[in-house]
Amino acid sequence: MEIKMNKEELREGLKRLYEYVSPLDYKSVFLEEGNGVPMDTLLLGVTIGEELSMDISCNFAHAPEFGDILHFYGELDLEPLLEENPDAFSERVILKMINGLNKSLPIGQIVYLTEDSTGKSQKVIGIRYTMLTGLSGEDELRKCVSIIEMLMNIYEILCSTLYLLLEGDSLEKAMETLSRILEED
Repeated sequence: MEIKMNKEELREGLKRLYEYVSPLDYKSVFLEEGNGVPMDTLLLGVTIGEELSMDISCNFAHAPEFGDILHFYGELDLEPLLEENPDAFSERVILKMINGLNKSLPIGQIVYLTEDSTGKSQKVIGIRYTMLTGLSGEDELRKCVSIIEMLMNIYEILCSTLYLLLEGDSLEKAMETLSRILEED
């Protein structure tokens, strides 16, 4: 028998996650559904070292016949890289890179978005992960932190690949280099 959470219960679950991650090294803000915010959202600003940072949005919703789902999403705008070296990042190279990275990732997903929600052209790589959870109990909250850390690792791998391409490596050489590094860890 499926238990359906109402909007207030979902909001409280997301607030529990906010309270759990607040004392950690994440800058976070909870945004309630309303003016300009289509649904309750937890925004997390996470960093790796001094140079890599990404904002991750977390939304908590009920999906009929599945349960309560927490969705994590972060993105990287490719436009600055394309301006710096357009030859390194053809559409074909970007798609092959994303397919190659998705094959090597045990969980999570990298997507390539060429339009925003209004149909305006963009070039963005998104990183997403979705999990079933009630956001109740410390074990569930700890899993969420592990997922956030995993998303940052994926982001680091993505940025490393893009850096190698920007420096002139072929996609094949960049993927080989990353495979060797990942096998050493």
